[in-house]
Amino acid sequence: MADQDSLPCPGCHTLLPPEATGCQICMRPRTRQEIMRGYAKIRAEKERKRRRPFLILAAVLVLGGGGKLFMTYGGALKAAAASAGGAIVRWSDDMRNPSNYAMKQAPAEPPKAEAPAKPGGPVAPESAMRAQLFPDAAAPEAPAAAAPAKAPAAAAPKPLAAGEWRVTGTVFDLATLKPVRGAEISFERDGHEPRAATSGEDGSYEADLPKGEGWTVQMIASDHRRGQILDLDPSYRIRDADERRAVFANITDGDLIPAPVGWKRSRSKVVLDLFAVPHHWWAPPSQP
Repeated sequence: MADQDSLPCPGCHTLLPPEATGCQICMRPRTRQEIMRGYAKIRAEKERKRRRPFLILAAVLVLGGGGKLFMTYGGALKAAAASAGGAIVRWSDDMRNPSNYAMKQAPAEPPKAEAPAKPGGPVAPESAMRAQLFPDAAAPEAPAAAAPAKAPAAAAPKPLAAGEWRVTGTVFDLATLKPVRGAEISFERDGHEPRAATSGEDGSYEADLPKGEGWTVQMIASDHRRGQILDLDPSYRIRDADERRAVFANITDGDLIPAPVGWKRSRSKVVLDLFAVPHHWWAPPSQP
């Protein structure tokens, strides 16, 4: 008797033929319903084994077709996923930008010009005689109110191209922590045009860089050594003068060479603060 045509006894697990009415080991009888369920179980097992090769073949065909489609359209799928990821990142940056939710102040209404006095109205005491002699004379016209000057419209922010970082930051003096204006910041990378920026009155600057590795930053500021040092964590802005003086004392020309920079491709706006090194350490005036 083949194992696939036998069933285990519920009592002692001895293999029995499906038509057996009882177990010869544990002497447990089998009912008619139990015998019928045994036949049905054997038929179902044979049917499942008969269909197994076809199921394996279908799985192989599905996997092969999916791999062929991925090899054919994989580049397009990756590009679409990258574009969707960039759109989500830009939407997240806009959602976290507080300037998009700031309440805009309503423009002030221009002052209303006073209406000219009507003829025959009350007159000043010094002109009472003239009003009595010439009652029909028209009152002098009031000078026209000057139109209020319109405030210059704020410049619209420059749009950021896809696949670029917008780098913003501030240039500080390492000794005084004051903003440095007029500093020339240059970003360079092999195979790309250099990107340059100049710090404003408050020391801030802005530059757009194509995303990718290999970018370096170099800065030139008047009355400071050529080069820069990048901000660390914790920032130099929260360190005391003694810590910054120790950094100044140990800086060499090798520390001021063009520094490599880079950020995650998923980001679109990044911050890079720079510190200019003065030729001499600034000392506060001595107390009398």
